[in-house]
Amino acid sequence: MKKLKKSFLFFLLGIVVLPSFSQNNIDSLSYYSELAQKYVNESDLNKSYLFFDKYLKLAIEKEEKDKIAYCLSRKASIELNLGFYDDSEINAIEALKVINEQEKSNYLDKIKISLFNHLGILYKKQENLDKAFNLYKEAFRYAKTQSDSIILFNNISNVYKEKKEFNKALPLLKKTYEKAIKVNDSLILAMVVDNLGVVKSKINKKDGLHEMLQALEIRKKKEDPKLYTSYSHLSAYYKENGEQLKAKVYALKSLELAKELNNSSYLQNSLGLLVELGSDTYSKEYKKITDSINSVTQNNTNKFALLKYDKIEEEKRARESELKARESELKAREKELEAESKSKKLLSYQFLVVFVASSSLVGYFFYREKNKKKVVENVIQTEGRISKTVHDVIANDIYQIMVKLQGQKSSTTEILDDLDMIYHKARDISRNNYVIDDTIDFAEILQDLVSSYQNKNLTVITNHIHTINWQSVNIHKKNMVYRALKELMTNMNKYSRASLVTIAFEEKGNKVSIIYKDNGVGCTIVKRNGLVNAENRIKSVGGHIIFESAPNKGFKCKITI
Repeated sequence: MKKLKKSFLFFLLGIVVLPSFSQNNIDSLSYYSELAQKYVNESDLNKSYLFFDKYLKLAIEKEEKDKIAYCLSRKASIELNLGFYDDSEINAIEALKVINEQEKSNYLDKIKISLFNHLGILYKKQENLDKAFNLYKEAFRYAKTQSDSIILFNNISNVYKEKKEFNKALPLLKKTYEKAIKVNDSLILAMVVDNLGVVKSKINKKDGLHEMLQALEIRKKKEDPKLYTSYSHLSAYYKENGEQLKAKVYALKSLELAKELNNSSYLQNSLGLLVELGSDTYSKEYKKITDSINSVTQNNTNKFALLKYDKIEEEKRARESELKARESELKAREKELEAESKSKKLLSYQFLVVFVASSSLVGYFFYREKNKKKVVENVIQTEGRISKTVHDVIANDIYQIMVKLQGQKSSTTEILDDLDMIYHKARDISRNNYVIDDTIDFAEILQDLVSSYQNKNLTVITNHIHTINWQSVNIHKKNMVYRALKELMTNMNKYSRASLVTIAFEEKGNKVSIIYKDNGVGCTIVKRNGLVNAENRIKSVGGHIIFESAPNKGFKCKITI
């Protein structure tokens, strides 16, 4: 599992806030902060999360706002690393609200820088680049040191790189470089120089090599794990300049370092580079590591979700215990009053208790019945829609099979074939009528589509599907791309007898290219139903599609929208 690199800004956050805690607590806070920053596995993050959650409750009870802000920021950082982006955003914003309620000071400005930077990273991970850009700029309002400025300048330049606005990134990185050479930190300098070289190479392919090699040498001397980034950037540079041999050399170096670091994410990226460079021998290894990462990610997500569930249940039990204690106290008080006096005051008090309890019970049952009715109505409506679709498409076919069984007119094999046909119809009801909308991650939709065709005889590999800025592609184009890829995968499944399919995604300017390849039997291109449908869909949104194939040469298709 990848170890979290210590964030400079969050490190400053720890320094400025820790002094406000009592000396007895500093050791624990330092330990769990360090544990969360240099975690070996998700168990370390879970332990840290529980510690800061407990401390947050104590800080809230004592109304110690500096402690509240610190604990919220640590929880937000842990949630970001575990992929719980919504929870991380909520805690970071809540920390900012707490800080804004206090008087201004230098240490609060430091906390604000780190939180705005944190939110910028969070939105960048979610490909909300404009919002990330604005948050990095907001952090500049509180930056007072060269180190703060360098990190924020570098993060903003990364946003420009993601948006392919290299001409805007270049002057910013040059300014950042001027600041970095004044700071006595060679690793920060290497980071800036490497990014400068990458941006230069994107503007003019022959430029930037000198800077990337300079960063490589610095990182070698310092034995910096970010040496992997230099290898990866150099491999991509040589690939773009048509020097395949050099590109492969650096890709292999990146793979060797990824294995040495035992970093699954680095391994996946390096194997992806080698597959792009035509090294088919790495395809199975690439698929294996990709499946492993997906499995580990899901497992970690489930563990953290279970941890939060257990915490909620524990709080629920604590509230129930407290309620029972209060009930016991109330009963004791009632007995004491009864022993002292059987006056009207006691009777009134008892009547009030009964009235409140009865009202609460009546209110509870009324609310529950109201909700039950609403749920039932929703279920009835949903079942009605599903029932109509299933009846129109599936039920008639099932009835025919029943008739065959009663009359014993068909063999078991025929019956099984009929059932298989019904299964595929049911699945196609979902896939054929699926409509894309902007609320769902389009990259995940495409990944799910193509992965559904994968089996023990067929490997499907996608490259750079998550690097495309799909938010800039309108919904009509997304729907047509989805259906065109479905046509291609269906035709491949029916006719090609392929064992390997690769689908590469590339973005240039405002155009997105999708390159489909398989190693099937190939064919002489004759546009019939499937290919014609795919071509018409792409043309309908102003794109174009090119087919290439020959007998025993596989099949290739390039879609541009």
